Amino acid sequence: MAASLGIAGLGALASLAVYRNYFIALALVALGYSFFTTFRKKYTTGTLTLTNYRFGRDEWLLAVTTALVILAIYFPQIRAATLAESGTTYDGRGSVVSLDENAKKITLKHEEIKGLMPAMTMEFPLRSGETLNNVRTGDKVLFTLTPQGTDFIIEKIEKVKP
Repeated sequence: MAASLGIAGLGALASLAVYRNYFIALALVALGYSFFTTFRKKYTTGTLTLTNYRFGRDEWLLAVTTALVILAIYFPQIRAATLAESGTTYDGRGSVVSLDENAKKITLKHEEIKGLMPAMTMEFPLRSGETLNNVRTGDKVLFTLTPQGTDFIIEKIEKVKP
């Protein structure tokens, strides 16, 4: 039971944008190992037969955990598709941590964005390189995000005057 909750927790952590791929891989490895050990246990005790196989408590728990992990992994895509279709924009405030003008990306340490996400440091793609408007590392900025697929694109960013 504890192992299943741990695996479900890994799946839930997969919704964290920055480390999402690592958590997905870790959750899949943990699920694969759980399936392997469950079936190995039945095989070594001689209860694993193809003709009269019955789901026991362990298999049901593993099946439910797998369903929860899959939902946790794909929830951000489902949510992003809904947000992208809504046409909603979100305004935020933060400071510039780093800029990558060639890749058209900016890393912001932002305050809570109401209705979207808590305060955090996150990298965002820019709609275009011209969006920066003389913004530099360390500047305090106001920005507008637009959902696009599973990402949030910075549509507009402007430096806050001190």
